[in-house]
Amino acid sequence: MSANLRVHIAPVGYEIFRVTEPLIRMQADKVYLITYERDDNASTYYSRIKKELSQKYKHIKVEEVFIDIWDLYDCIKKFREIILSEKGNHMYVNVSTGTKITAIAGMLSSMLWNATPYYAPVRYPETKHMELPTEQVLDSEILPTYGIRKPNKEEMLVLSLLDEAGGKMRKSHIIEKLEDGEIIKIKDESVTRLTDAAKHSQLRAILDPMEKIWNFVTIESSGRRSEVSITEKGQTALKIFGIDNKK
Repeated sequence: MSANLRVHIAPVGYEIFRVTEPLIRMQADKVYLITYERDDNASTYYSRIKKELSQKYKHIKVEEVFIDIWDLYDCIKKFREIILSEKGNHMYVNVSTGTKITAIAGMLSSMLWNATPYYAPVRYPETKHMELPTEQVLDSEILPTYGIRKPNKEEMLVLSLLDEAGGKMRKSHIIEKLEDGEIIKIKDESVTRLTDAAKHSQLRAILDPMEKIWNFVTIESSGRRSEVSITEKGQTALKIFGIDNKK
């Protein structure tokens, strides 16, 4: 794969040049056009965009992506997949086109996976005829981003285990799974085996922030038995970060 390419993610709505002009002015090498379906309500604009690029700017490689542009998690999942697949290239996300959901997903994805979001201001000239509006696109504005802390791979593994187990597991069963994955293991060469207390101590170091900081899990104890359950926030984290952390 070529490196240092300028790759854009551009959701498509009811505008044409708000998609194409930033690609031209920012010297894009490749663009992922995001839309709902090939024959949806925005298909006329989608076709015009592809025609404009294929006829006048053949050097810009076009990838077509069809997703539910009104589903936040679908959008974040796809944007994440694209950004990670283009590792080594410069990623840009157009947050001025598409739906409000794709704009939100674009900003979040940019902050989570180090892409550059931009907004393309427009002016619309007055027209007396019923025709597709021709927007006048101004220079794109690069938007500021701020780092967002992501759950680590150990925390995501626990969430995956809980989800696969139907939402809850005993601590002892989580420990067994984490031992199989060499997450809970001997860290001191002078020790030949881990005691149960040491295993629970390592698990507690993983679960404490998940419960007290992230609110991803709840822990209920009854006698010597403790059960860990995934919360709604934990389920949301799986939707957003699951694939990224399983790689």
